[in-house]
Amino acid sequence: MSEPAFHQDKPKFPTDPGLYPRIPDDQYHRWPYAAQSILKILRDQTPAHAKQAMDHPSEPTPALRLGSAVHMAVLQPELFSSSYVSAPSVDRRTKEGKAAWESFIQENVGRTVLTAGEMAQCLAVRESVAAHPTARKLLEGDAELSAIWQDSDTGVWCKGRFDKVSRGIGAITDLKTTRDASPRSFTRSIWSYGYYIQAAHYLQGARALGIPAEFFTIIAVEKEPPYCVAVYHIRGEAVEAGLRELKPLLEIYAHCEESGVWPGFPPEAVEIDLPRYAYFELESEEIA
Repeated sequence: MSEPAFHQDKPKFPTDPGLYPRIPDDQYHRWPYAAQSILKILRDQTPAHAKQAMDHPSEPTPALRLGSAVHMAVLQPELFSSSYVSAPSVDRRTKEGKAAWESFIQENVGRTVLTAGEMAQCLAVRESVAAHPTARKLLEGDAELSAIWQDSDTGVWCKGRFDKVSRGIGAITDLKTTRDASPRSFTRSIWSYGYYIQAAHYLQGARALGIPAEFFTIIAVEKEPPYCVAVYHIRGEAVEAGLRELKPLLEIYAHCEESGVWPGFPPEAVEIDLPRYAYFELESEEIA
């Protein structure tokens, strides 16, 4: 695969549609294109919130940093050992401990330090995913490909981070860590976290780039022992639902981008009601 042509301004970002390997996370997040995470902010909040997230991305939380480590351990094991290291068990309150720690840091310049527990979790998740026959097959594709494409309906330039592109299977695969990978629980995650919108967005991007992809597949792996793994295909009606939500979100994004105006909540008072589930709960209490 040829190296990307980058914009000459800083920060550098590619301007041509395509797949870009070996792009660091922080660099990818600065690319000024519509990401599924931004579109989900448009769904749940306002364009003003989306603009804030694009212009001033928040610092990664410890959970997100650990998630990045887990991703690399599973998806790019050949890079994991050179990028991460487990902290030694030393007492940095003592003179000997401080010296041992400073020596450790000097020997591991450029590597991210994980606690022993975090390293054990990364390796356990990797082993569990590798032991799952379907997940192992899906991981045979190209890893961590950053994609850029133009939406044909709105003209919006979009981006996505494809964890794995399994061309032989026809799938875009995404790794998700979760507390509960059971179908009953993970169905709610697909809805609440907007994974079905991500599926529609990524499959649209794959088709725009000529990648034969019929499935958006999630490898869901639990973050705690026994680190159980489940593989789920999002397709059919779920993807259609994602496409129905995706189109108006891209239209809003396009309008804001063209006008330069990213509004917040409406200036006038808006009627508000209880959520639907509240009425069901009230009815259940009355029946009881």
